[in-house]
Amino acid sequence: MKRQIVLSGIRATGKMHLGNYVGALKNFVELSEDKAMECFYFIANLHTLTTHTNPSELRESVKSVLRDFLACGIDPNVATIYAQSSIPEITELSWMLSCIAPINLLTIMPHFKEKRDKMHEAGMTENAGLLTYPVLMAADILGVKSNLVPVGDDQAPHVEFARELAKKFNDTFGELFQLPKFFGGAGLRLPGLDNRGKMSKSETSSVIYLDDTPDIVRKKLKVAITDPQRIKRYDPGDPNVCNIFNFHHALQTAPLDIARITKECKTGEIGCVECKEILSKVVNDILAPIHERRAKIIGMGTNYIDDVLHEGGLRARKVIRKTVNEAKELVGIPCY
Repeated sequence: MKRQIVLSGIRATGKMHLGNYVGALKNFVELSEDKAMECFYFIANLHTLTTHTNPSELRESVKSVLRDFLACGIDPNVATIYAQSSIPEITELSWMLSCIAPINLLTIMPHFKEKRDKMHEAGMTENAGLLTYPVLMAADILGVKSNLVPVGDDQAPHVEFARELAKKFNDTFGELFQLPKFFGGAGLRLPGLDNRGKMSKSETSSVIYLDDTPDIVRKKLKVAITDPQRIKRYDPGDPNVCNIFNFHHALQTAPLDIARITKECKTGEIGCVECKEILSKVVNDILAPIHERRAKIIGMGTNYIDDVLHEGGLRARKVIRKTVNEAKELVGIPCY
């Protein structure tokens, strides 16, 4: 039976947090351990250039993201892990796809509008890379001829855009690409500690990082937002509006604990401090094996990280180069 081709990536914008783990990395590990899947996971440092331009920070971010990939349990001998910039053919494919991409669809993509508005608020002007971001993402997806793309719901329009470009390419130049499918539902969106949206690397005060120590986790959760109606210790609460309760569900706190917290929160028998202490243990139990693997990775030295990126780049480039050469022949721009 032919294996399914899985592809996903994460931008190189700094170290990963708990939201990245439950929303993506945990799923990456499970998919890579499935014998029916062939997984490609890349660090999207070309995409990162649309909003981050500090060279030294970008180089370190790539290695930081890779360390988090490995610490979460992704085996580089099983899944192909690589930096986007290691595959120059990706930009060739992106250019070919951009020449058949309708510009009106690019201007209404949710990602473009959201990032553009944030740039305007900061007194900046959007760049062309931000507009063509979905085309480059389509090149990533189609370069390995992926079947499944496990990304968050907010990225579903980009996968659909890649499908449209694949179909248009096939109809115009000849059959080459499979139509990729959005693979959602497994990942979860973890809220920020301030309850103002999802956990995000840009909101450092509301984030639990994967390398946070147990003491740091407890301190961060101690000041996290709970049910705003609970003023005193014995005030009855509403778990449905409590951000900490959202964490319990997302992180799969033991069912008996969930049932007890629900009942005792509503009656005021359990206070927010005790509830946060239970959650701190849940979070630290999740992070403990990640910390253990990270320590081993750090002990292997920086050369190990460079070797993983190099070997993964070679493996991915072999696959993508073949696809791009086939595309160039069909389009009529072969290497002479």
